[in-house]
Amino acid sequence: MVNIRKLQQTGGKNGKSYLIILPKEWIERQKLKKGTPIMIAEREDGCLIIDPRLPQTKETRSTKIQMESNLRWSITSKYLLGFDEILVESKNPITSAQRQELKKIIKRFVALEVTDENENQIVVQCLVDPTTLPVKKAMRRMHVIASRMLREALKAYFSGKSDTAEEVVNQDEEVDRLFFLIVRELRSAIQYSKMSEEMGITPVEALDLRLATQYIERIADLAVDIASRTGAQVETKLTEHLQPVADKVREMLSKSVANLFRFDSQKVAWVIEAEKELIDEIAILRNETLTKIKGDVPSHLYVIDSLLRIGEAAKDIADLALP
Repeated sequence: MVNIRKLQQTGGKNGKSYLIILPKEWIERQKLKKGTPIMIAEREDGCLIIDPRLPQTKETRSTKIQMESNLRWSITSKYLLGFDEILVESKNPITSAQRQELKKIIKRFVALEVTDENENQIVVQCLVDPTTLPVKKAMRRMHVIASRMLREALKAYFSGKSDTAEEVVNQDEEVDRLFFLIVRELRSAIQYSKMSEEMGITPVEALDLRLATQYIERIADLAVDIASRTGAQVETKLTEHLQPVADKVREMLSKSVANLFRFDSQKVAWVIEAEKELIDEIAILRNETLTKIKGDVPSHLYVIDSLLRIGEAAKDIADLALP
């Protein structure tokens, strides 16, 4: 319901204060009375928010799940929904194997720890404050790791070194941990306006960052796929053609992510043009691989196509930065 109120000036024409009459029904519904303090905050668009709830100690959001459920899915779901405490319960005594499985699962999430346990219950808590590791800082970290993974994955593919490929797979776990944390925080920012203000992110920005995070996570997965094909014999000629394309893709990703935090129209234009060039370069590479390159051609084609998909993801991230 919209109420229209007129401003009133105190102290006559020369008064310096203004009053507004609040709806009586709202006052009674909020159980307010004379002298009750309320909070007034100004939004970026100039609107005032009148909040009867003063800032208080953050309430712990708790939920329960059953040990016998799909534990991996249940923990992931509750973590992403922003619960601070997850009570894992069982009608029967929890076995040692079940406890180990639970602890293995929660290692996938930042700041999720077992804080208490007994025969039939394990208490898991998220011990992170969203302001401790800001979303944008976590995203920069996620991008740095994903970009390094891509570089190392191609290095492993070109050289055939399996130990380098294993390092790429291990780094993917850290990307996943950051991905889950960022999604958790962004969902909270969208759901709770106060959380959004504390994090310095508007709901619209949260939606864009959520998409960008998913693109970066996908890029990390593609790097793992490239590394998994290490062992195929790669001709020097193919390496010489692929390396500059890979360098361009990584630069596209770097400029796109940077634009999420500080918009630069020239960088966006560069990424858009680079994607057009990339499409042509990939088409040439595919043709040469099919006609002139020997060895494991399917693996070579997969790597080439993966570079295209990564470049397209970088361009999509750049699009999100457009005002």
